[in-house]
Amino acid sequence: MTERVENGAGWALAGPAACFGALLVVIGFARFGYTALVPALVHEGWTTPTGAGYLASANFSGYLLGALTAVPIARWVPVAAMVRLALVVTAASFAASAFDFGLIWLAVWRFLPGFTGSVVMVLAPMTILAAVPPARRAGMVGLMFTGIGLGIALSGTLVPMLAGLGVAAAWMILAAASAAVAVATWRIWGQVAGAVPVAAAAAPAEPMRRPVAVALLFVAYALDAAGFVPHTVYWVDYVARELGLGYGVGGTQWILFGIGAAVGPLAVARVAGWIGFGPAVVLFFLLKAAAVLLPVFMTGLPALAVSSILVGALTPGIASLTAGYSAELAGPGRQRAAWGLMTSGFAGTQTAAASLFATLLGRTGDYPLMYEIGAGLLFAGAALALATLFGRRPA
Repeated sequence: MTERVENGAGWALAGPAACFGALLVVIGFARFGYTALVPALVHEGWTTPTGAGYLASANFSGYLLGALTAVPIARWVPVAAMVRLALVVTAASFAASAFDFGLIWLAVWRFLPGFTGSVVMVLAPMTILAAVPPARRAGMVGLMFTGIGLGIALSGTLVPMLAGLGVAAAWMILAAASAAVAVATWRIWGQVAGAVPVAAAAAPAEPMRRPVAVALLFVAYALDAAGFVPHTVYWVDYVARELGLGYGVGGTQWILFGIGAAVGPLAVARVAGWIGFGPAVVLFFLLKAAAVLLPVFMTGLPALAVSSILVGALTPGIASLTAGYSAELAGPGRQRAAWGLMTSGFAGTQTAAASLFATLLGRTGDYPLMYEIGAGLLFAGAALALATLFGRRPA
């Protein structure tokens, strides 16, 4: 079943822009907006720090389930319908969360957007890329994943200010913003079926172009998921308490992280357009590893700022590169399966790594050790990504 698109050329920009909006809502707002609201949730007595952890786990669990089931679901449900549903569910989850009916109630509304967000993450970028000319894919994948980066930036800057109005008001404003994006992109998603080539939409059962390289990239991306956990979970606390710089400086570092996230995908896409997805993945894995390791040896404000900006930029940046590179390695018809595999590994590894790092910190109290381990994982990921460059054959 296909639909006609009135302006096929216009889709090359409208499609990525719609994906930008979807990722802004289902990942940027739904995942990182909650993180920014945690202090207010605890302060106003909606939950405890332990309860906040359970709510985060509910979201991670939904994300993992969505990554595992997205591709099978896509065989029966059109991608456009799933994206639209995800936007509605996300807006509804924010609105429902504005009512304090207890931990289980909130957990349900953290789980559902985790699930739908992951489904969008797996399916939407690959669906859009299938309709974008190869020469423009690096730039367009950067545009799409900038939605996540902008969401991180807004979550780190505006959401804490919204929390000053009260938790319920903050949830409702996020719901309204999500609904506005849904309305703005609704018609564009209705054009998806007609814009995507039939061969890509049908996803024929053919072997992956380079299965060994896909497997290596899978492990590398999983290592990335674990490697920057200390920077996202413990960064503000490390700066504020361990280094003794206070929560004002810690909050500033998180804002810098968000600024980096907002510009990262487009910046790395520019480099990928020059040197190719594969070499860019290796380069930015190495840079991210160095940025994670930097605060172990240099704790002055300039070094901390560099670390915040680079890790922030490369959090969605490496995700965008991996999406583009996995599509390149998998070949026509297998992009969704490859990216679904990457996202599943990322989600599962990050969930496990968060628990392991928490246990390590609880037993040792050693923050620098966590950053050393994280950097080591990222350097290992760079080595695996480098291995994918050997034995390449023309597309």
